Amino acid sequence: MSSTAPETASTQPGERPALPDINAQTYPFEIVQYLLDQAGYFNLYSVPNETGNAPISQSGSITGITISEQLRRFEIRMRGPSSSRGFLASNRTGGRVGQFDSRWVFIPDNFVAVPGREPPPTALDPSRAQRFVILNGKCTFEGGHDGFEGFGTGKTFPSLEGGRSKLLVAATCTLLRGFGRFHNLEGTYTYVGTLSPDSGFRGSLLIRVMDPEERLQTENPLPSIEASEDPEPGVTYLLFRGQKRDPNQHTAYSFGPDGQVNGLDVTQQLRTLDIDCAARGEQGIRSSREVGPVVGKMSSQIAFNLFNPGAPGTDVAPIPFKSYNVYTFLDDNGHSIGSFDADGSEGRTFNLKLVGAPGQQALRFGAFGPVLNGKGDFAGVEGLMTDNSVVGVAPHAIVTMYVVRVNDPSKKYRAASNLG
Repeated sequence: MSSTAPETASTQPGERPALPDINAQTYPFEIVQYLLDQAGYFNLYSVPNETGNAPISQSGSITGITISEQLRRFEIRMRGPSSSRGFLASNRTGGRVGQFDSRWVFIPDNFVAVPGREPPPTALDPSRAQRFVILNGKCTFEGGHDGFEGFGTGKTFPSLEGGRSKLLVAATCTLLRGFGRFHNLEGTYTYVGTLSPDSGFRGSLLIRVMDPEERLQTENPLPSIEASEDPEPGVTYLLFRGQKRDPNQHTAYSFGPDGQVNGLDVTQQLRTLDIDCAARGEQGIRSSREVGPVVGKMSSQIAFNLFNPGAPGTDVAPIPFKSYNVYTFLDDNGHSIGSFDADGSEGRTFNLKLVGAPGQQALRFGAFGPVLNGKGDFAGVEGLMTDNSVVGVAPHAIVTMYVVRVNDPSKKYRAASNLG
């Protein structure tokens, strides 16, 4: 959070401070919500290129992986839940839209990662969770004129899927420098999928780029997905959007045992979300978005102190945060058909400038963590969640995107065909 955060009044020990109203409107709620939604959305599926993926070794140990990703269109279509059939999603990949090259290097748990800083050699240990840093990231879309350089951090999650050991990974990253249509734009991207020292990364890459000049957005229909390949048999990806019901759905401060602010309690609606992109033809890279009906609700406990954030919130010094989210899914009658939690213990926050609203505080968030405590239709669910969010502060408007990678060998959550 920047130093412009409102100050609290002085208090006596044990007293709760007098706090500014986070729901007050610097600008009308609807305007801030609109500005937060001015973004290019790129829902992509990453597969390893035939060449360019290789382990990085030192002293006989794997200390990182050179990653070369082929980026494809990724269609995740959701069908709202009912008491009879639960939640279903179709997953389809399409043609290539770009490429992403980077180095994923394993780091000690206490390593402070910044762009250009090389970590001490740290051996991969696939038997335990480990942090890693993503360096020298460069994303180029078809044609090579549009793209960006980026940086981020992530974590491995050793897992068993189908009786086989897999190294699951998730990461949150930020744009450092854009070129072409991405010049001077801000954005966050999140990864969730699997990692192999020999073949690289495979899975979801979700990019949100703030786009006040609408360089990246289109309301025209995009070409149909050319293929219907099942990207990961035994796995289903879910995609949701979170937003407040209206300005009256308020956010509240949470307090620690000492009576001081230690975070926020947030509630929001969950809606289906269709996002797509295309990169061929004279128009170049462009994205589309369609927000669907309400399918549930989410409550979140966010460990993030607006008044003492601990970092400036820049690309090279983001503010750390933690969240614990509870997702509840509702049928057409408003009855719960199931729920699960997600422990977003690895979060990064960046200051965001909203063009068109001088003085309006806003933030970009990226986070990830394991799915836990499934109930009802989600009893026994195993998976990883990523959170790619933007919010306003006074008013506290929210536009969140969640990708959930679910271990689904029985295809319980997978629709038999594309959902129109």
